[in-house]
Amino acid sequence: MSDHDDDQAGPARNGTGHPELEQALAETAALARAHYAVEPGLRAIYRLDGPDPHGFRIKLLEVNEHTIPTGIVPVGFPAHPASGLHFPSVVIEVTPQEYEAIQHKQLSLPAGWEIRDLYKQPATADCTGGTP
Repeated sequence: MSDHDDDQAGPARNGTGHPELEQALAETAALARAHYAVEPGLRAIYRLDGPDPHGFRIKLLEVNEHTIPTGIVPVGFPAHPASGLHFPSVVIEVTPQEYEAIQHKQLSLPAGWEIRDLYKQPATADCTGGTP
């Protein structure tokens, strides 16, 4: 996967030629918006990219000022088609300080995983999340 521009809802895609990848990216953006709506401490959500022996999984790094520092702990969730999520997901939630440690290579993501797109917080009146 390659880097690309992002917009208010997440990455802009003008067709990757891979319908499964396009669907996964759309679901990733939707999941990020949903998390911003229910997690008031979220400062930023990033899409993670990297090798995945399980096929397509939505991978998010969430920077949350209300979480406790626990290091890099990926938490997996199964697909939930009834909610519009047809792919399993994995979320790594970190404090702002842990995010800085990742940036300075003091904490490591799983092997081969890289931080990619920033999903910006929606600018809606009913969103109570933190400032990105």
